[in-house]
Amino acid sequence: MYVLSDYARMVADTRRMAALSAALESCVRPGSVVADIGTGTGVLAVIACKLGARRVYAIDTNDVIQLGPELAADNGCADRIEFIQGDALAVELPEPADVIVSDLRGGMPMAPGNLAVIAHARTNFLAQGGTLIPARDDLFVAIVQSAEHYRRALGPEDTSGVSLRAMSSRLANAVHKDRQRSLEPSDLLSKPAQWGTLDYTTAKPRRVAGRAEWRIDRPGTGHGLLLWFDTVLAKHHGFSTAPGNAGVYPQLFLPWTTPIDLAEGETVAVDLWAQADGEPWGWNTTVTDAQSRERERFKQSTFT
Repeated sequence: MYVLSDYARMVADTRRMAALSAALESCVRPGSVVADIGTGTGVLAVIACKLGARRVYAIDTNDVIQLGPELAADNGCADRIEFIQGDALAVELPEPADVIVSDLRGGMPMAPGNLAVIAHARTNFLAQGGTLIPARDDLFVAIVQSAEHYRRALGPEDTSGVSLRAMSSRLANAVHKDRQRSLEPSDLLSKPAQWGTLDYTTAKPRRVAGRAEWRIDRPGTGHGLLLWFDTVLAKHHGFSTAPGNAGVYPQLFLPWTTPIDLAEGETVAVDLWAQADGEPWGWNTTVTDAQSRERERFKQSTFT
């Protein structure tokens, strides 16, 4: 559950806020009805009012929503926002929404409730011809070369004469979010590969799966996989959480069981999947040499 300081970090992410504001500006018209799902403190609800919305329904389960009416009053729009503390899956709106905005993601869009809530809102809240923000998320993966990232994820193998291998072997099958350091493009050993797309006009709460494959053209040591997303909030408006775009959303690091020295001409293939709520994750990796002979195979999952 997010606390107030988390919401402060979200609104301090200027790239994210600028993109969301521009997306709202592109589709909110004077007299529009807007549903803000996962409103938090109500910042996006207030922005919608400032753009001319007649009515905004701001929904969240978090107690931080209690700050919303005060923030709305400070901005002169308390009479146009109805704050509803509750599960969006159980809420009934008195009228259809011309625009639905939500930002329920974490490091990836597969986060608790995100796909189920958007699918429910699309069916039950959205007016005919209405707009969903976001419209689409494209999912990317690349091979990471970062011994530092790997050590922080798996921890030491021993300390003070005590073996910690049982712990590090479990951590090799975990999804890691490193807020200490956002990786840069120079940390990638491969080009990004798109392994999935979530089109919110049709997306349902179901397993997301895909495959990526690379031919190595720069030798190095692979330590695992880095995942991020590019979002299309509305036409011409969006942002990326790719390396080099540090923001409130952390990239996800999926470590390999052991680091792999990769030679030029070798091929790395990865099958990825995640449940709608993000757990469990799975990533199976196969490395073949330049003569197409398999030399490494990892089967990893957070279920393990």
